[in-house]
Amino acid sequence: MAIKKLRAAPEPLTLPDGLNGLPVPVLVFRASTGELIANSTFEGIFGKCTSGRFTAKPSLGLVHERPVRTPLFSLPGRHAGYQMDSAGGAPLPVELRVSENTSKPGDFLVLIEEVREKQELESQLIQNHIELKKAFDEVKRTQNALIQNAKLASLGELSSGIAHELNQPLQAIMGFSQELAESENLSPQGSEFMGDIVHASRKMAEIIKSLRSFAREAGDELTPVSVGHAVEEAIRLMNHSLMQNGVTIDFSSELGIPLISANAIQLEQVFVNLMSNARDAIESSGRKNGKITIRIFKDSTDVKATVADDGCGMPEETRQRIFDPFFTTKEVGKGTGLGLSISYGILKRFGAGIEVQSQPGTGTRFEISFRPEGKTKEGEAA
Repeated sequence: MAIKKLRAAPEPLTLPDGLNGLPVPVLVFRASTGELIANSTFEGIFGKCTSGRFTAKPSLGLVHERPVRTPLFSLPGRHAGYQMDSAGGAPLPVELRVSENTSKPGDFLVLIEEVREKQELESQLIQNHIELKKAFDEVKRTQNALIQNAKLASLGELSSGIAHELNQPLQAIMGFSQELAESENLSPQGSEFMGDIVHASRKMAEIIKSLRSFAREAGDELTPVSVGHAVEEAIRLMNHSLMQNGVTIDFSSELGIPLISANAIQLEQVFVNLMSNARDAIESSGRKNGKITIRIFKDSTDVKATVADDGCGMPEETRQRIFDPFFTTKEVGKGTGLGLSISYGILKRFGAGIEVQSQPGTGTRFEISFRPEGKTKEGEAA
């Protein structure tokens, strides 16, 4: 009679001693049978560990974290980028650490870490890194802009000295030319040429005078100033640069415009900055020529000055930031981002306001509002 061997019943799956009281969610997985058991911490956070909870095939879709599935429990190692439903049904991001139970081969311990706060912290660290990089880049731009400003200041001092040195020989040219032009020994053509030399010399003298005035340090005192005269001086300074870029100026002013309380040199600087930006906007539009239109008029309360160009214009997000210090849309080396910011500060000191209207492809229009001083250019009561 054959003796029938009895198979030993498999050892039931249980939690190793001490795991049930751990504050960490833990699963025990038996690969041979697919059995799964959870400690009380797991059930408190993620709910009951029912059969089939992790066996369903995941639905196709674009999800950041993948759902946890049974085959993962028998893969020793660290597994990130997964999610598991909480006891309330809300998906929670988790990381799993799987290790095989050395005393019971085939059984695996699965430690589960809810990493929502960790992900938020990582996201915040990334954001902080981005903000620090932006701040560093801003500091570099600021440093470069300050260096450029120092160079411009030195150039201004140099140009003032050059203008002074040129003025003396120019006066000699003008004097001799005027004497020759009045000479009876010149031919008609010679007299015409001498007249042209005198005219050109006077124009050069006006430019030198404007350069010396513009380079002069502006004081803090506000005096009665003609807006029209400030615009004319700015045009005289900018005229050559504008002509080189094919830009024409259309300037007109109403009669009897009251004087305003301002600093003449700083007011010229405002209009030079506005014309420089208009010139660059026309150049950026790709056109070979363009026009800057400047109008001065008075409404019921204010003296108004408008500077409009037919250049490239700007989108709304750029328009909102154009008066911010160091903000520029120009490439490196072509702008410091300070011109409009300085102009805004100057106008604010004068008690003036400035508004800008612009759309891409249709040009830009600045409107400045000044409070009248109370007298006209001719000195009459306004």
